[in-house]
Amino acid sequence: MTSTSSPWHLTVLNSLSEALPYWQQLRTADCRNPYQSSEWLSSWIETIGKERKIKAAIVVIQVEGKPAAILPFALERRGLASTLTFLGHQNGNQNTGLWDPSFYSEVTRTQIADIMRDVQIQTGADVVSLSNIPEHWRGRPHPLLNASATQSPSPIFVQDLPEAFDAFFRETHSKSSRKNLLRKQRHLQATGDYRVGRAVEPEEVDHAFQAFLDQREKRAEEAGIPNAFSSPEAQGFLARLLGLIPSVSGEHTKSMDIWFLETGGAIRATYLCVEQDGTLYAYSNSVAHDDMLPNSPGLVLIKEIVEYACGSEQLNVLDLGLGEERYKTAWTKAVPLKDLAMAFTWKGILQKKKDAFRLQIKAGIRNSDVLWPLVRRLRKLKAGVSSRG
Repeated sequence: MTSTSSPWHLTVLNSLSEALPYWQQLRTADCRNPYQSSEWLSSWIETIGKERKIKAAIVVIQVEGKPAAILPFALERRGLASTLTFLGHQNGNQNTGLWDPSFYSEVTRTQIADIMRDVQIQTGADVVSLSNIPEHWRGRPHPLLNASATQSPSPIFVQDLPEAFDAFFRETHSKSSRKNLLRKQRHLQATGDYRVGRAVEPEEVDHAFQAFLDQREKRAEEAGIPNAFSSPEAQGFLARLLGLIPSVSGEHTKSMDIWFLETGGAIRATYLCVEQDGTLYAYSNSVAHDDMLPNSPGLVLIKEIVEYACGSEQLNVLDLGLGEERYKTAWTKAVPLKDLAMAFTWKGILQKKKDAFRLQIKAGIRNSDVLWPLVRRLRKLKAGVSSRG
């Protein structure tokens, strides 16, 4: 489906394979994020998306025959409403789209509104529900957002990196916290066979990945925190990104690294990371709940990763992803995200109100000094009861 009545040419594609040539043309434009790369989304579509029966609706905008933007959308059925969302938003940390830098810097919100109306006509969506869009990105307010956009429940945590790690460590951590963390690192080193790094060989990647899965599952059981990677589909999604499982085309493409901290003959912590366009994106981590836990191997691993990033000539930004945690606020600053909802039919209006109420409740709980700690305690209590049963 195409539109030609505007300065741009708009096409909605229902498969990633059709859109890949346009992705290839924009992949060097440095106006994108890894959660909407072709590798990330193809892995997601082949696993989680397939299980959820998600239908792709990838918007390709061309100007003078060249791709100016890709908005990787999907059509989801929510109740009675057909909802246009970001493809794979359930397993990403932020959504920006892919843009030609010139088009991104010049496109107006009025033009974006025209584009979204065209997209709605072509897809038949009742409501548009776009989540976790950076309020400011690449030097300007994100053009997808308008005055009706609302605050997302959680920000991402981002920090420009200096070249000197030691000075950065002193600026972000008090003397006592630095001393404590370094003491814990020495205890981990004293156990023997201390090693920190990125898994390289397939056997090493698989070993670290299995440790990640085991640690996440045990943490979920002990703390009552939902494990986003418990299903075979979610595990297959990550395995494809790590190059452990071939894609539909039969290729083993590794687009994500797994960092690990090993000591005393076992992996004690892991972190899934992606390096792209000068930014280290830290996606998800795990830590072993064993005798080494008092030495905070997860925090030591993060320190080692940050030190590596500061020393890398290719990296200048650290992105610790979505959701507030103490270790994130120690190294980075919160960057607000916003959500956008636009209803086009009566079904869409009902669904928009329902989604807004759900997000309001969620945000209220997360931001409450009373309710959120209570939820965490109840989860832990529930996990304890389940494990005893």
